[in-house]
Amino acid sequence: MFHSRSRTKKAWNVFLILFLVGLAFSPFFAAKSLNVIAVPLAEIIKVPLTVTSSLERKLEEGGGVIRDLIDLYNQNQLLADELARMQIEQNRLKEIAAVAERYRLLFDFKQQCPYSTVVAQVIGRDPTNWHRSVVIAKGERDGVIAGMGVITPLGVVGRVLKVNRTFSVIQLILDRDNITTAVVQRTRDEGIVQGSENGQVIMKYLPPLSVVEPGDVVVTSGLDGRFPKGMVIGIVNQVEKKIATPFKSATLTLHEDFSKLEEVIVLLSTNVLGERGGECFMQHKDEREA
Repeated sequence: MFHSRSRTKKAWNVFLILFLVGLAFSPFFAAKSLNVIAVPLAEIIKVPLTVTSSLERKLEEGGGVIRDLIDLYNQNQLLADELARMQIEQNRLKEIAAVAERYRLLFDFKQQCPYSTVVAQVIGRDPTNWHRSVVIAKGERDGVIAGMGVITPLGVVGRVLKVNRTFSVIQLILDRDNITTAVVQRTRDEGIVQGSENGQVIMKYLPPLSVVEPGDVVVTSGLDGRFPKGMVIGIVNQVEKKIATPFKSATLTLHEDFSKLEEVIVLLSTNVLGERGGECFMQHKDEREA
């Protein structure tokens, strides 16, 4: 009796298991089961998918922004290069204009003055400043010989010291070995102008009773045969009288900075004694200042 009940219970259990298995694999139950599992699973999967999609969209937008930035950078580089080129060209044109203006003044000066001259470009300078000289790109083939006077439209520069076929060495009036006869324009006191070791230009041997004073203009006397009379040398800035000598002396400020000379004019004559060049020079100077 007991065994019969046990067998009956087992049979029911087997039947129940088979029924459940069959139900699980039936189309209706499978669909329901999938819906129960898939719906929450889809919600779970939807979150990273949404995030991933948003990231992809942001990356695409960011990529577009980066491309735009790169294009903008490249355009800025092109504009910067063009601006640099234009600045270089502007500087080149300014330099050409400055050279043209200097040569115009030189040409006007040559036209106004009665003696033969040649314009020369400065191509070198004495690096030691011991002899205080410059080198010009004119020589024997251009009619230049030693001893000729050298000027600019503003005044006296020096004299030709050495000559080669294609270039010449100019001894500046700053040099202590360069001596030029001069006269104070207002007082007509005569003396000599000479350079010094410290680079100053001094007018020596002025009369003891001379009334020369700062601001007086010193010009060439025309007595040394190198320069016409009346060409500006410099302006008096200090007058002194030393106990050891009966003469006065005056320190001069030159008409321009010789360290910036770029072109000069050579007077193609070794003897201009008696000629007057100051008139054309002073006329030119007045026109330039006007």
